[in-house]
Amino acid sequence: MHFFGDLEDILERDRPLAPLTTWRIGGPAEMFFSPRTPEETALLLRSLSERGLAFRVLGGGANVLLDDRPHGVPYIHPGRLTALRREGDLWHVGAGIPFPRLVADASREGWGGLEVLAGIPGQMGGICRMNAGGRHGEIRDVVERVCMALPSGELRWFDAEEVGFAYRRTDLPPGVITEVVLRLRWSPDPAALTQRMGEILKAKSASQPLRTPSGGCVFANPEALSAGRLVEELGLKGRRRGGARISPQHGNFIVNEGGASFEDVLGLIEEVEKQALQRRGIRLRREVSIWRAEPIRSDEDGV
Repeated sequence: MHFFGDLEDILERDRPLAPLTTWRIGGPAEMFFSPRTPEETALLLRSLSERGLAFRVLGGGANVLLDDRPHGVPYIHPGRLTALRREGDLWHVGAGIPFPRLVADASREGWGGLEVLAGIPGQMGGICRMNAGGRHGEIRDVVERVCMALPSGELRWFDAEEVGFAYRRTDLPPGVITEVVLRLRWSPDPAALTQRMGEILKAKSASQPLRTPSGGCVFANPEALSAGRLVEELGLKGRRRGGARISPQHGNFIVNEGGASFEDVLGLIEEVEKQALQRRGIRLRREVSIWRAEPIRSDEDGV
């Protein structure tokens, strides 16, 4: 029986999710959809909505911790939405394009604005959804507009001011980002852009565990103190649980040193939160999403 009709072509059953996450943790998805176009994405969302099914959006798999058990909620993967075209200084970027590759390509071609975001993992859609960035800038600095597929089956454009960019979040409604339009600036000196990109990558490699599976920064920085420094002051750097460890290199990273489970990582997250609150009176806010295996009633996004 073809429950989803023509959409069965983009449906995979019992798809392993761990290889699609930067933590390399997660059980299989009972329904895993990979739409090929924005229009097909919109059709898929309308079909799910008509059936009363919630969904999760898993892009590059950063900033998300997945339960090890099978996931009954449908997953949508934008990895096939990779159209890319340029109109003057406007770059129309498909949501599934790997962001590190985009940063490198734009910089080498002499287009500035993304080089300061070097080293951030994920796909374009998730990068935009969470307003990814760092000390040198955020994606909102170059976003012109965003196209989304909505549960109604509509494709809708949002201008940058409508997106509601804030620190590591946006006010975009439930749905799937299908395309992001960026306004980059032309530079006559591509070598300077690639040099800047290289300097940022080198600095990150020196201070962050980029070669070991992790979910990126676990906590948003509290006021007047970095989360990494707080973890260090609490004496928790290097703390282990199963195959997971709070990185000795950077306290705001939890790494998978081999065979780490969902509960291993979650246990370390909760331990840091508990000690920060009890010993320093600081209530930490997570930058990573925790996706349990039980069905949910709203969509979520992993970059």
